[in-house]
Amino acid sequence: MIVIPGPLDPPADRLLAALASRAAEPVVEARALPAGREPVTLAISTGPFVFDFAGTVASLARPFRVLMLSRLGAHPDARAPGLRRLWRLEEHVRGGGAPTLTLRFAPIVGPGAPLWNRLRARPRLGADASRLLNPVLEADAVETLARALDGRAAWRDWFEVAGPEIWSLSELAGLAAELGPARDRGAWTPPREELAEHRLAEAGPWCEHFGLGPAPLSATLRERAA
Repeated sequence: MIVIPGPLDPPADRLLAALASRAAEPVVEARALPAGREPVTLAISTGPFVFDFAGTVASLARPFRVLMLSRLGAHPDARAPGLRRLWRLEEHVRGGGAPTLTLRFAPIVGPGAPLWNRLRARPRLGADASRLLNPVLEADAVETLARALDGRAAWRDWFEVAGPEIWSLSELAGLAAELGPARDRGAWTPPREELAEHRLAEAGPWCEHFGLGPAPLSATLRERAA
């Protein structure tokens, strides 16, 4: 069972909802957790609130492990406040003594993904057009969570969940627009101020640890749009 202390921020909210829809892995808020002693997974992101981590842990009253759902660029010296908050929270939960797995997600693309719909709406990119990114398919991000939870990956360390291909933001926007109109206006997930701090990531450690071989991004998205 996955327990959350309260509302989660993107992309954690969407990824956990997708995971719950495809697997028998219920997601419940801490205050609604049924009584019992079976181990649980505590899933954390910054969320639109500041929660009492120690109080949440005490209320669980059972063995637990921590799944830290972070974002690429989390760093103590990041300019974006959201990335600094994530770094502080990462450090806090790592120091709590429980088994902790930290996943830093790159920009997530795929049918229905907020960023993908935003790019399909042909936004003005300005100086961000040449920004180089390592986008990851939403299906691969969800599969990462599934493998972590079912024991196919060791519960330790931190990993950048970032695709092996390098795309500029303008190239991604061009592909998105080519594959059809937006379902809605989407959203900048992550925020553009965070995209500005992204550095190219190394997909190897993530792929090796989780036993994944990400599919080619363009071919996969074209196939799903057909």
